[in-house]
Amino acid sequence: MRAQPHLGESKSNTTQIRSARAYTAQVNKYKMRKHLWRLLLFHRDRRGQYLVQTVILLPMLMILVGLVLDGGWMYWQYRRAEIAVNAAAQAASHAIDVDHFRETNEVRLDDGEAYGAASGYVNINQRGQMQVTGLYISPNRVWVSANAQVQTIFFRLAGISSLTMRVEGQAYPAFGINREGQ
Repeated sequence: MRAQPHLGESKSNTTQIRSARAYTAQVNKYKMRKHLWRLLLFHRDRRGQYLVQTVILLPMLMILVGLVLDGGWMYWQYRRAEIAVNAAAQAASHAIDVDHFRETNEVRLDDGEAYGAASGYVNINQRGQMQVTGLYISPNRVWVSANAQVQTIFFRLAGISSLTMRVEGQAYPAFGINREGQ
């Protein structure tokens, strides 16, 4: 179906308008193809993409490795301190007041001897990295708490040279022949 000319237009003017519109559409289509082709070529050109990925991923990988190494080191040091504190509490729990036991047949800890055993054990095993912050002795239980200083490896780059961790251990005197309390 042909478009009818508007009032005041001749058929030749309508044809010119149609051909101008067709030309503009064709030019726009050409420009669009040209831009799409450039975009496709840009997308296909992968030179330098590995550099961008390396610049982005390498620092993240280094941070992850640092966290894994420092985290493992800190956990190992924490376990060493925790074992030392638990062993100190266990050593203190063996300091039974013998005189009281002979008189009453009741197990009770000797405060002075338990304190000496626990602090001596911690001092031997601290290696300059642990400081006893509390030693609590009740008649049937010993609690030892300490702060352990852990030197960091990769966190030093962020200005953190050491971290302080709190460790606690407890023990009680176990006694008996076949079962506890016998």
